[in-house]
Amino acid sequence: MSRGDQRERDRAKKLAKEAEKGTKKEGNPLQRNESDAAALEAKRAAKAAAAAANAGSNHLIGNKEPVKPKKIVKKSDNFDDLLASGLDAGKKKRAK
Repeated sequence: MSRGDQRERDRAKKLAKEAEKGTKKEGNPLQRNESDAAALEAKRAAKAAAAAANAGSNHLIGNKEPVKPKKIVKKSDNFDDLLASGLDAGKKKRAK
């Protein structure tokens, strides 16, 4: 089968999609980097200010201590229990 003008249609479709998407960044890369750095610094400053404001209001939240996992108390197995545990491991239970 011949492709005909399918390649050209696909190329035109791809170009239209890329033009719609607007992937080209405008401006000088150095200026973009500087503006991005300034925006990031402003974001960090705002986050630090929010953290400082929330630090004083911990009494409203409740100042709870972290939850500690429960200690698992393992009962000590005696010698007879250890021997008996291996006996039933491979057997199937019979129906009465």
